[in-house]
Amino acid sequence: MAWLTNRYNKRSSRKLGWSPEWFGASGFDDDLAHKIGNFQQQHDLEVDGKCGPTTYRRIMADRELEETDNRWRKYIICDGQETEIKWHRVVNLNDSKGLILPRSNYRRYREGKRPIKNIVTHFDVCLSAASCFRVLDKKGISSHFVIDNDGTIFQMVDPQHEAWHAGKRLWNKRAIGVDISNAIYLKYQRWYEAKGFGKRPVLRDVPVHGTTVKDCLGFYPVQIQAYKALIKTLCDRYDIPVECPTNVDGTLFRAVYDPAVKGTYRGVVNHFHLTRGKWDTANLEMDKVLEEIRNSSN
Repeated sequence: MAWLTNRYNKRSSRKLGWSPEWFGASGFDDDLAHKIGNFQQQHDLEVDGKCGPTTYRRIMADRELEETDNRWRKYIICDGQETEIKWHRVVNLNDSKGLILPRSNYRRYREGKRPIKNIVTHFDVCLSAASCFRVLDKKGISSHFVIDNDGTIFQMVDPQHEAWHAGKRLWNKRAIGVDISNAIYLKYQRWYEAKGFGKRPVLRDVPVHGTTVKDCLGFYPVQIQAYKALIKTLCDRYDIPVECPTNVDGTLFRAVYDPAVKGTYRGVVNHFHLTRGKWDTANLEMDKVLEEIRNSSN
């Protein structure tokens, strides 16, 4: 009888600590028994409409799994809306612990009005995301994202707005700026080790602009993984090709790239593709990184 099932569920609820809302019901009635029965059928349990110990264990496991998924589900803010990113360390514009630049540091746009074509990648020549933020704030300039030493992605500006990171207005107007924390020079290696991040890769004779950078620090693998997750998310969100300037043989073009300078190129570029005055991020094998992103999407 239905009333016996409803009474059983009330007693079970008091004993085990569950509530009708777990099954999408509002009370101890026939609707709850029906929804419990549906749950039992979906999970190959005996269908009797009663939340006994076995049914309770199963729905408890499902709820714990959902809570775990929610903890790992992260977002960046694009055009004022949450955009999911497949990376576990993200601090976005809604986070109280964020590194959020003031409005005076960037040009505001209405939603959908900024003609985004590029992602411009930089190293910040800073020891951490926090120090990068302080430098940008003090100078009155901006970048949309910075990736910290431990792979945490900090969002500083919504891509809806024009951040001031690439120099000329023509470049900033069309681009999303992504900084990766790296103080670059070998003398800072001791600081990274002292802070517990470990040694950075040391790169020799990095080619750029027809010459070479003799010695410099590379990026931590976790930073590259975070960068790939961020680039994929932004390219998907803004329909940016997962491509960078390359030579005929497909290797990274390591000089100023005229289409990027003129604002006609669509894709991901390094800051050095825009001006001979910069060499960031020649220490990033962007062609290989983007290839990995494309392959992971296939």
